[in-house]
Amino acid sequence: MKSKTEQLADMQQRRDKILEMIREDGTASVKQLTETFGLTEATIRTDLRELQKAGFVQRYYGGATLVTGKQNTGALLLERQTHLEQKDAIGRLAAQQIENGDTVIFDSGTTTTAIVEHMQHIHRLSVTTTAVNIALKLGGEPGINILLTGGTFKFPTLSTSGEKAASFFENVLAEKLFLATAAISPRMGLSFPSETDIKVKSAMIRSAKTVYVVADSSKIDKVSMFALPCDWSSIHYLITDSGISDESVRAFEALGVEVLVA
Repeated sequence: MKSKTEQLADMQQRRDKILEMIREDGTASVKQLTETFGLTEATIRTDLRELQKAGFVQRYYGGATLVTGKQNTGALLLERQTHLEQKDAIGRLAAQQIENGDTVIFDSGTTTTAIVEHMQHIHRLSVTTTAVNIALKLGGEPGINILLTGGTFKFPTLSTSGEKAASFFENVLAEKLFLATAAISPRMGLSFPSETDIKVKSAMIRSAKTVYVVADSSKIDKVSMFALPCDWSSIHYLITDSGISDESVRAFEALGVEVLVA
């Protein structure tokens, strides 16, 4: 039987994971969380009540939502903008991989958003994206054609998701995909705090000739809750910052993934 200290640690870890899920999707139902964690509704409601007391979420009947959702959506702000200097460097290097006339898929997120800030050299481009903010940013540029997927709107990432977003990519062929991830590990692959985007990201990978994963070094050698079901032969490049260790670089390159360090 676990000690009191171990039980408290497990409880805190679970609440951290619940918060990660809500930060990813914007909302989560009690039913969804009980199924994910295999716990009673009473336990999940207690977790949500404590997260609300801490100021992270707002409870509603049957679930909880992010406190910052409404104001962030209105201001087109992405949730949890951390490691901005590293992401800016990654965005600059990733933008250098794009050439005039390319067909490109942009995943949603803060790191992929950083890429479009460094695309002044591009005047002709065809873009497919799940990111509403990226579509708005590039949509006014002459010579850039935008396809925005349908699906369910996720306000923390200002993106579309779900079955409709995934099915959109069935007839899309792109030369390059810039894919975001919550965690990436040579042993465990790419993983995410929520499974809602797994089908979309898998569909993006199938649609692209060359796949660039963009991830700051804080996400490397980490594991989140839900794994992306793809093998390393589908991932061609990892663009990250100088915080990556030499050991990790060697591990990824041994898997056939070329590491580009910003």
